[in-house]
Amino acid sequence: MEKIKIKSFNGYLSVAVHRPEKETDKLAVLCPGFLDSKDYRHLVVLAEMLSERGYTAVRLDPTGTWESSGEIADYNTTQYLEDIKTVIDYMNTDSKYTHILLGGHSRGGRMSVLYAARDPRISLVLGIMPSSSPIEVEKREEWKRTGIKISKRDLPGDPENYREFHLPFSHALDLDRYDTLGEAKKITAPVILIAGELDETVLPQDVQILSENICGKKKFVNISNIGHDYRHNEEEIKVVNGIISEQINAIEI
Repeated sequence: MEKIKIKSFNGYLSVAVHRPEKETDKLAVLCPGFLDSKDYRHLVVLAEMLSERGYTAVRLDPTGTWESSGEIADYNTTQYLEDIKTVIDYMNTDSKYTHILLGGHSRGGRMSVLYAARDPRISLVLGIMPSSSPIEVEKREEWKRTGIKISKRDLPGDPENYREFHLPFSHALDLDRYDTLGEAKKITAPVILIAGELDETVLPQDVQILSENICGKKKFVNISNIGHDYRHNEEEIKVVNGIISEQINAIEI
């Protein structure tokens, strides 16, 4: 695995690249959830699994977060989508990838759906507990009143310590521009959607609704005894990644 910096509109994007033993035409771009780090354990293990399957797997920190440059005000849906394009374009300057898997967890899954609706280069979409609903009214009103949403995220590999983000309300206004369910109808690539039976952040029924709005080839799996923050449990990570691997096998046949 190597960490590199990709030039972006206001500096650089920090990415981690896992290369397979033998180079192939397959690329996987993995997107972290809301204010999450690319270095959280579930994305690292997923990237390792995909590289073993022959993918060059790339994990990214979106603009304004963690190891990427930019201010927290730059972290919004529009810029996140542009970040994904920047990573794909950069990786294609080195090699020409004809099969591109785009996936992520939670907000990263939502970004994967939105982006896949815009870029025909995407060959396979993976949404792990992908969010798709508008911000809850009460939370939105409080955010609007204060102007800032304070969110804490534990440090990768150090759950006792955390980083605090002060996200401006402009983030919510930018998200308003995107209809995830409507955009899902435009996707032409196959889509794998993973829900967690115990997920209280992104309810399984909401992932099911997202699946119903996808017109093309798709697979929805609701995994028993798994919650949204499965990344804190190695055994649960293995379960989720095992099911993802099975579903990729089914799609590729």
